[in-house]
Amino acid sequence: MLRNYRARGWGRAKTPSAKRGNLAIGVAFGSGYQAIFAAMTSPQQQSVITQMKGAGISWVRIDAEWWTVQPTSGSFDWTVPDATADVLRAAGMNVVILLNQSPVWARRNAGVGLGTPWKTPDPALYAAFCAAAATHYAAKGIHTFELWNEPNLDVGATTSAGWGPWSPLGAAELAVAAYPAIKAADPKAVVLSPSLATSSQFGTIGTDRTNASWSDVTAGATTATITCTGAVTADAYGILTNTVDGWPVGSIITASTAGTGWTVRPPAWMTSFPAIPAGSGKTVRVSGPQYPPDVFLTQMYAAAAGQPMWDALAIHPYTQPVLPAAQLAIYGGWAMVPTLRQIMVSHGEGAKPMWLTEVGAPTGAGTASWSSAASSATSLTVTCTTAATADVGYQIVHGSLPTGCYISAVSAGTSWTVRPPTGITLSTALTSGTAVTSLTVAATPAALTIPSGTTLTVTVPLTSTASVKTFTVTTSASATTSTSGTTTISVTSATPGFSYPVGSLVRGTVGQTFGTSISAATSTAVTVLPPGVAAAFGMVTEAVQAQIIGQVFQSIVRGVPAGTGVIGSAPWPFAGPVFLYCWGDGGGGAGPFGLTRVDGTVKPALAAVATAYTTGGA
Repeated sequence: MLRNYRARGWGRAKTPSAKRGNLAIGVAFGSGYQAIFAAMTSPQQQSVITQMKGAGISWVRIDAEWWTVQPTSGSFDWTVPDATADVLRAAGMNVVILLNQSPVWARRNAGVGLGTPWKTPDPALYAAFCAAAATHYAAKGIHTFELWNEPNLDVGATTSAGWGPWSPLGAAELAVAAYPAIKAADPKAVVLSPSLATSSQFGTIGTDRTNASWSDVTAGATTATITCTGAVTADAYGILTNTVDGWPVGSIITASTAGTGWTVRPPAWMTSFPAIPAGSGKTVRVSGPQYPPDVFLTQMYAAAAGQPMWDALAIHPYTQPVLPAAQLAIYGGWAMVPTLRQIMVSHGEGAKPMWLTEVGAPTGAGTASWSSAASSATSLTVTCTTAATADVGYQIVHGSLPTGCYISAVSAGTSWTVRPPTGITLSTALTSGTAVTSLTVAATPAALTIPSGTTLTVTVPLTSTASVKTFTVTTSASATTSTSGTTTISVTSATPGFSYPVGSLVRGTVGQTFGTSISAATSTAVTVLPPGVAAAFGMVTEAVQAQIIGQVFQSIVRGVPAGTGVIGSAPWPFAGPVFLYCWGDGGGGAGPFGLTRVDGTVKPALAAVATAYTTGGA
């Protein structure tokens, strides 16, 4: 709570430096890991809490997703967030409640379903939700609330009633409405800003479109046309972040024709374009949709026109895959923090702290070697000194391996047994709590014979954002998959604890082959991902993750640059609690969850946190 964090020296405007050994450290569960935590047995939950406390972690950030709490207009159901909040509070942890994810009925253009583009939430309805949250959680001794998550990366209304991708105007309107509502409901409340993703200061995250040209744009024009043979349909609602050629940061692509070009309009905070000279054969960066954080914050202040929005600024200064000390200013992230701090100061908010509500890195990168294998091979032995028993079921990603290869067995500290994808997917979904006696699967690339007594594991699709739990069954009769239609595979009766949609993967040893020859590799980088994670998002090794955490805390407590990096001392007398993000998988030896493995083994990151807490990051 605020009282504790002020006592630690984080909240006073004139504090010369943070105190070594007095860090306020937290973890941000994220909705994925929060669901996993809530499903744990009580002893498992207490084990996790004991590990966190042992490392000096005293704060936890959890989600209270609006669309879950209030799926329809009317009463509130806090069952889902309370399942985690109550356990943490009973254990004496400080809790931050993240208030985001608008239900359909509460959006400005009500009735529009999920997907892209999302619609901007109605500020009055959001304020009512926030006030209800403050009332509910104040009674539980929770008084800290965060308004939305990374709105500068979110997608909003794209009609004349909105501002295009979630602009700073929309974010400011939500904050201006929610802040007094929360304070009225809970006078003790500490309100954190919508947390800003701090990457891409100058549009370094995005896609370059080459061979773009345009005629002179007259000052006062409300639309403009850019021809670009590299344009794709998905560029619609994207943001132009290239400023070299005169286009204002935040200019919005309102329409895109593949291979032809775009129609663009000025940023949400501008009524018209300035004069822009003609350009030919230019490269334009499209970030879709994503606003640079410094631009977003500046325009939020302008839109609020002096009205209070928060008590502290929440930021997410990620750096992976590089260390904080090595991150260049143009890449934003950690190097963006001094710029955001100066914007706060210039708007009269120098006395307010900055909370790092997400920082760290997902793990999953490793170094591995293997011998060549023929296309007819049914498995591959991959040596890796960081292999752990909890890696079983994880996918392994490398350019020379077919997509969907997974780890079927592990020799801890020595090797993985990697099997090719089966090509088997569900054509009929499985429902949580409903017993199944068969699996109906789609056509496979090649006919596969599955003997009776074969163990099959069902997991969510690689592109799914659903739970990453797995469901294991045993075949009760032999079956051969069809290459042209569905196949029913009989299994012993079992009841899944989670739902698995159409397209979920069915894995097992069923005679599948790689289908392509595998070249030998020595000490090559691989990525290991949990089921349901479709891409490697800046994965690093566990050792690098520990270094990132150490440098973050070192910079804060010492008030000096991290190594040879560009971080100055100015922000850090005003730093609030620092939260390490837990990526939402079930653990795993090389999986993205940042602190411990599913088998309870402590990762180097947790030791780095403990060291930072006791020594100030030395």
